[in-house]
Amino acid sequence: MPTATWMGRELISRGHSVDDPASIAPDAGAAAATGHQLADRWAGERPDVALALGWEAALSAHVGARLVEIPVVIRLSRAGREPGSDRDRLELALARGTRRVLVPSAGELDRLVDRGVRRSVLGVLPEAVDRRQFVDMDAELPAGAGHRVAVARPDGRADHHLAGTMAGRRGATAYEIVPVRGDGPDAAQLADQLRSFHAMVLTGDSDAEVALALRAMSCAVPIVALATGALADIVADRVTGVLVRRASDIPAALRSLLADPLGRQGMGLAAVDRVRARFDTAVVGATLEAVLLEALPRHVAVAS
Repeated sequence: MPTATWMGRELISRGHSVDDPASIAPDAGAAAATGHQLADRWAGERPDVALALGWEAALSAHVGARLVEIPVVIRLSRAGREPGSDRDRLELALARGTRRVLVPSAGELDRLVDRGVRRSVLGVLPEAVDRRQFVDMDAELPAGAGHRVAVARPDGRADHHLAGTMAGRRGATAYEIVPVRGDGPDAAQLADQLRSFHAMVLTGDSDAEVALALRAMSCAVPIVALATGALADIVADRVTGVLVRRASDIPAALRSLLADPLGRQGMGLAAVDRVRARFDTAVVGATLEAVLLEALPRHVAVAS
């Protein structure tokens, strides 16, 4: 589910009116032009606050909001990852000039502070998963001694290096390495697939991989991943999975996890609890609502 979709749904469920999200091209000129269009729309029906997801939307919102004088809250994903690039300079300028800036993880917050963004304007709004779609019901795990291991791949290709490493050291245990994408249209089918795995491996921390990790955890699948970006916040090391510092450490961590059925089951149950408490759309939606209400001008009344 796209981020804008679940955020809008959660805010509407809390009694707020939410405009349909604007589609913005990944180009600074196009984003600025969209901002002028938004200003025309907002002049007729002025919103109390603008929420912008990504630098393109943030630029559009700033252009439009400056003309009609409304507060802006922006959420940047993977900000500060390309120092010196045009996108990096633009994101930093937007972050420094915005009342409230949200990022998906504590690591990204610290990165922006190091780049000169005031800590007082920053906050963490993690990725979220809809627990109504990804539920930890009894999994139909394959019979036999083998293990099914999901490898999160945004491009859908198998990780041949990981598969080869596992095959070369597996000993008497059979491993089936399955590349998994999380952007399919059928959430129920993806949930069924996730529940068939003994573990999930993530070799990167793109937005797509982070979303897939949360969906797997919601289905009681323990995670093996690099301790980087949002994954370092999402996965509790040795509780809901295993975090490693280097990609070369993943095979050993995975073998250890698969060799401990009771520990693996406990991690899966702990993963469900962690998602329910911190990453369900209802929980993250409540945090988002609080941030938006804080950004409202003092004269705006909020119905209870």
